[in-house]
Amino acid sequence: MKINKYLLGGIALALIAVFAVAANMYRPPASAPAATPTATPGGAPAPVKAELIRPHSPTLGPANAPVTVVEFLDPECESCAAMHPIMKRVLKEFDGRMRLVIRYMPLHGNSVYASSLLEAAHEQNKYWELMDAIFARHPEWASHHAPRPDLLVAYAAQVGIDADRLRTAASAPDIRQRIQQDATDGQALGANRTPTIFVNGVALDRLGYEPLRAAVAAALSASGK
Repeated sequence: MKINKYLLGGIALALIAVFAVAANMYRPPASAPAATPTATPGGAPAPVKAELIRPHSPTLGPANAPVTVVEFLDPECESCAAMHPIMKRVLKEFDGRMRLVIRYMPLHGNSVYASSLLEAAHEQNKYWELMDAIFARHPEWASHHAPRPDLLVAYAAQVGIDADRLRTAASAPDIRQRIQQDATDGQALGANRTPTIFVNGVALDRLGYEPLRAAVAAALSASGK
Protein backbone atom coordinates (compact mmCIF):
# COMPACT_ATOMS: atom_id res chain seq x y z
CA MET A 1 0.00 0.00 0.00
CA LYS A 2 1.59 3.30 -1.06
CA ILE A 3 0.58 6.76 0.08
CA ASN A 4 1.59 9.90 -1.82
CA LYS A 5 3.15 12.88 -0.07
CA TYR A 6 -0.04 14.95 -0.28
CA LEU A 7 -2.03 12.35 1.62
CA LEU A 8 0.68 12.04 4.26
CA GLY A 9 0.71 15.80 4.61
CA GLY A 10 -3.04 15.83 5.11
CA ILE A 11 -2.79 13.10 7.74
CA ALA A 12 -0.13 15.05 9.63
CA LEU A 13 -2.17 18.27 9.58
CA ALA A 14 -5.27 16.44 10.77
CA LEU A 15 -3.39 14.91 13.71
CA ILE A 16 -1.92 18.28 14.66
CA ALA A 17 -5.35 19.90 14.66
CA VAL A 18 -6.87 17.14 16.78
CA PHE A 19 -3.98 17.25 19.23
CA ALA A 20 -4.22 21.01 19.65
CA VAL A 21 -7.86 20.71 20.67
CA ALA A 22 -7.19 17.76 22.98
CA ALA A 23 -4.27 19.51 24.69
CA ASN A 24 -6.46 22.48 25.54
CA MET A 25 -9.18 20.23 26.98
CA TYR A 26 -6.84 17.89 28.85
CA ARG A 27 -6.97 17.68 32.62
CA PRO A 28 -5.04 15.29 34.87
CA PRO A 29 -6.87 12.52 36.72
CA ALA A 30 -8.94 13.98 39.52
CA SER A 31 -7.30 11.65 42.02
CA ALA A 32 -3.75 12.53 40.97
CA PRO A 33 -1.53 15.10 42.68
CA ALA A 34 -0.34 18.23 40.94
CA ALA A 35 2.33 17.71 38.29
CA THR A 36 5.38 18.50 40.41
CA PRO A 37 7.89 15.64 40.56
CA THR A 38 8.78 14.48 44.04
CA ALA A 39 11.91 12.92 45.45
CA THR A 40 12.99 11.07 48.55
CA PRO A 41 15.27 12.88 51.04
CA GLY A 42 18.26 11.13 49.48
CA GLY A 43 17.51 12.61 46.07
CA ALA A 44 16.15 9.43 44.45
CA PRO A 45 12.78 9.50 42.69
CA ALA A 46 9.84 8.84 44.98
CA PRO A 47 8.48 5.28 44.62
CA VAL A 48 5.56 4.96 42.23
CA LYS A 49 2.31 3.19 42.97
CA ALA A 50 2.24 -0.53 42.23
CA GLU A 51 -0.65 0.01 39.80
CA LEU A 52 1.55 2.09 37.51
CA ILE A 53 3.84 -0.71 36.31
CA ARG A 54 3.23 -4.44 35.94
CA PRO A 55 5.75 -7.14 34.95
CA HIS A 56 4.07 -7.48 31.54
CA SER A 57 4.27 -3.77 30.71
CA PRO A 58 6.22 -2.93 27.51
CA THR A 59 9.14 -0.64 28.31
CA LEU A 60 11.66 1.35 26.35
CA GLY A 61 14.81 2.66 28.00
CA PRO A 62 17.00 1.40 30.83
CA ALA A 63 15.28 -0.22 33.81
CA ASN A 64 17.41 1.86 36.21
CA ALA A 65 16.65 5.20 34.53
CA PRO A 66 16.07 7.96 37.12
CA VAL A 67 12.87 9.04 35.35
CA THR A 68 10.02 6.67 34.51
CA VAL A 69 7.22 7.90 32.28
CA VAL A 70 4.09 5.75 32.30
CA GLU A 71 1.58 6.35 29.51
CA PHE A 72 -1.93 4.93 29.57
CA LEU A 73 -2.93 4.99 25.91
CA ASP A 74 -5.58 3.79 23.50
CA PRO A 75 -4.32 2.79 20.03
CA GLU A 76 -7.55 4.12 18.51
CA CYS A 77 -7.24 7.51 20.26
CA GLU A 78 -6.41 10.51 18.04
CA SER A 79 -4.64 12.38 20.83
CA CYS A 80 -2.49 9.31 21.56
CA ALA A 81 -1.48 9.19 17.90
CA ALA A 82 -0.55 12.87 18.02
CA MET A 83 1.39 12.46 21.28
CA HIS A 84 3.37 9.46 20.04
CA PRO A 85 6.07 11.34 18.06
CA ILE A 86 6.37 13.85 20.90
CA MET A 87 6.98 11.05 23.39
CA LYS A 88 9.63 9.55 21.11
CA ARG A 89 11.30 12.95 20.75
CA VAL A 90 11.52 13.45 24.52
CA LEU A 91 12.71 9.86 25.03
CA LYS A 92 15.51 10.46 22.55
CA GLU A 93 16.41 13.78 24.15
CA PHE A 94 16.77 12.14 27.57
CA ASP A 95 18.36 8.98 26.18
CA GLY A 96 19.59 6.70 28.97
CA ARG A 97 17.94 8.79 31.69
CA MET A 98 14.28 8.12 30.92
CA ARG A 99 12.25 4.94 30.70
CA LEU A 100 8.89 4.76 28.93
CA VAL A 101 6.29 2.28 30.15
CA ILE A 102 3.16 1.59 28.09
CA ARG A 103 -0.20 0.68 29.61
CA TYR A 104 -3.52 0.28 27.80
CA MET A 105 -6.76 2.08 28.48
CA PRO A 106 -9.10 0.83 25.72
CA LEU A 107 -11.96 3.29 25.33
CA HIS A 108 -12.94 2.81 21.67
CA GLY A 109 -14.60 -0.02 19.77
CA ASN A 110 -11.46 -1.49 18.20
CA SER A 111 -9.03 -0.62 20.99
CA VAL A 112 -8.83 -4.07 22.57
CA TYR A 113 -8.17 -5.66 19.17
CA ALA A 114 -5.43 -3.16 18.32
CA SER A 115 -3.89 -3.54 21.78
CA SER A 116 -3.94 -7.33 21.39
CA LEU A 117 -2.03 -7.09 18.12
CA LEU A 118 0.54 -4.83 19.75
CA GLU A 119 1.02 -7.27 22.61
CA ALA A 120 1.28 -10.16 20.16
CA ALA A 121 3.97 -8.29 18.21
CA HIS A 122 6.26 -8.81 21.22
CA GLU A 123 6.57 -12.44 20.18
CA GLN A 124 8.30 -11.34 16.98
CA ASN A 125 10.27 -8.50 18.61
CA LYS A 126 8.33 -5.93 16.58
CA TYR A 127 6.30 -4.19 19.26
CA TRP A 128 7.59 -0.66 18.72
CA GLU A 129 7.63 -1.00 14.96
CA LEU A 130 3.95 -1.92 14.93
CA MET A 131 3.09 0.88 17.34
CA ASP A 132 4.84 3.38 15.03
CA ALA A 133 2.86 2.05 12.05
CA ILE A 134 -0.48 2.04 13.88
CA PHE A 135 -0.12 5.65 14.98
CA ALA A 136 1.38 6.90 11.71
CA ARG A 137 -1.57 5.47 9.75
CA HIS A 138 -4.15 6.29 12.40
CA PRO A 139 -6.55 8.35 10.20
CA GLU A 140 -6.75 5.47 7.71
CA TRP A 141 -7.92 2.75 10.06
CA ALA A 142 -9.39 4.61 13.06
CA SER A 143 -11.93 6.93 11.44
CA HIS A 144 -14.91 7.44 13.73
CA HIS A 145 -17.28 7.20 10.78
CA ALA A 146 -15.74 4.23 8.96
CA PRO A 147 -13.09 2.42 11.01
CA ARG A 148 -10.94 -0.16 9.20
CA PRO A 149 -9.34 -2.37 11.88
CA ASP A 150 -8.71 -4.97 9.16
CA LEU A 151 -5.86 -2.76 7.95
CA LEU A 152 -3.86 -3.32 11.13
CA VAL A 153 -2.63 -6.77 10.12
CA ALA A 154 -1.56 -5.34 6.76
CA TYR A 155 0.50 -2.70 8.58
CA ALA A 156 2.06 -5.47 10.65
CA ALA A 157 3.11 -7.33 7.51
CA GLN A 158 4.68 -4.16 6.15
CA VAL A 159 7.02 -3.93 9.16
CA GLY A 160 8.12 -7.56 8.85
CA ILE A 161 5.64 -9.33 11.12
CA ASP A 162 4.31 -12.77 10.23
CA ALA A 163 0.56 -12.08 9.97
CA ASP A 164 -0.60 -15.62 10.72
CA ARG A 165 1.56 -15.89 13.82
CA LEU A 166 0.36 -12.46 14.90
CA ARG A 167 -3.33 -13.39 14.65
CA THR A 168 -2.77 -16.60 16.62
CA ALA A 169 -0.80 -14.89 19.36
CA ALA A 170 -3.29 -12.01 19.61
CA SER A 171 -6.13 -14.39 20.45
CA ALA A 172 -4.35 -15.84 23.49
CA PRO A 173 -6.32 -15.39 26.75
CA ASP A 174 -3.31 -14.09 28.66
CA ILE A 175 -3.03 -11.11 26.31
CA ARG A 176 -6.63 -10.09 26.98
CA GLN A 177 -5.93 -10.51 30.70
CA ARG A 178 -2.98 -8.10 30.49
CA ILE A 179 -5.12 -5.50 28.73
CA GLN A 180 -7.85 -5.89 31.31
CA GLN A 181 -5.29 -5.54 34.12
CA ASP A 182 -4.08 -2.30 32.55
CA ALA A 183 -7.62 -0.96 32.32
CA THR A 184 -8.31 -1.91 35.94
CA ASP A 185 -5.10 -0.24 37.13
CA GLY A 186 -5.84 2.84 35.04
CA GLN A 187 -9.28 3.20 36.56
CA ALA A 188 -7.80 2.88 40.05
CA LEU A 189 -5.36 5.68 39.23
CA GLY A 190 -8.02 7.93 37.72
CA ALA A 191 -6.72 7.52 34.16
CA ASN A 192 -10.16 7.82 32.60
CA ARG A 193 -9.04 9.58 29.43
CA THR A 194 -6.21 9.03 26.99
CA PRO A 195 -3.41 9.62 26.95
CA THR A 196 -2.88 9.89 30.69
CA ILE A 197 0.80 10.29 31.50
CA PHE A 198 2.63 9.94 34.80
CA VAL A 199 6.20 11.19 35.30
CA ASN A 200 7.80 9.43 38.27
CA GLY A 201 4.31 8.69 39.54
CA VAL A 202 2.93 12.21 39.14
CA ALA A 203 0.22 12.97 36.58
CA LEU A 204 1.11 15.34 33.76
CA ASP A 205 -1.34 18.23 33.81
CA ARG A 206 -1.02 19.25 30.15
CA LEU A 207 -0.18 17.44 26.93
CA GLY A 208 2.46 18.56 24.47
CA TYR A 209 6.21 18.65 24.02
CA GLU A 210 6.99 21.50 26.42
CA PRO A 211 4.91 20.19 29.37
CA LEU A 212 6.32 16.69 28.99
CA ARG A 213 9.90 17.83 28.58
CA ALA A 214 9.64 20.18 31.54
CA ALA A 215 8.19 17.43 33.77
CA VAL A 216 10.94 14.98 32.80
CA ALA A 217 13.65 17.61 33.33
CA ALA A 218 12.22 18.49 36.76
CA ALA A 219 12.03 14.85 37.78
CA LEU A 220 15.60 14.33 36.60
CA SER A 221 16.75 17.32 38.64
CA ALA A 222 14.88 16.08 41.71
CA SER A 223 16.59 12.71 41.39
CA GLY A 224 20.00 14.33 41.54
CA LYS A 225 21.10 12.77 38.26
